[in-house]
Amino acid sequence: MFPRGLGSALAYRRYVLGMHRFAVDYEIATMALPRASAWLAQDLVALSQLPLPAHGTRSPLVDHAERLGWDYVMAGSSMGARVLLRDVGRLGFDASFGAVFLARHASGADWPRVQSRLAELDAGDARRMAAAEAGARAAFALVRNCLERSFEALHFSSDMEASS
Repeated sequence: MFPRGLGSALAYRRYVLGMHRFAVDYEIATMALPRASAWLAQDLVALSQLPLPAHGTRSPLVDHAERLGWDYVMAGSSMGARVLLRDVGRLGFDASFGAVFLARHASGADWPRVQSRLAELDAGDARRMAAAEAGARAAFALVRNCLERSFEALHFSSDMEASS
């Protein structure tokens, strides 16, 4: 959704807005502590941006394998966060202001932990593998939906984006 990275203030606001909504829904679905959403909330404040409202209701997932699929999506995004952090650094944001989520997410240890959990998943257990895949697909679909909603919420002409 960001083929040119986060090279403009508008692109970054859209990213933070969509990721915050995803993080809130992710934390509800996986019963995770509100860590990523809290970091993103700090970034929303720095960007003078109100959060996206919930779109429907989200319930906690009871299936461990399905939650693992969701964890795969959130933890895996930490690799992209490293690149995006460089982009927003050029815009003047960093770990202390405006890029709290990217800085903490990029330096976190969630990805190795999820990789370890994935390695422990029995590849021969078709039900659990299908549940993990379904969880990942649902999380990816939600990320896309949240980012699309952020584009709708922050709909400006490309001329305005170029000047940001």
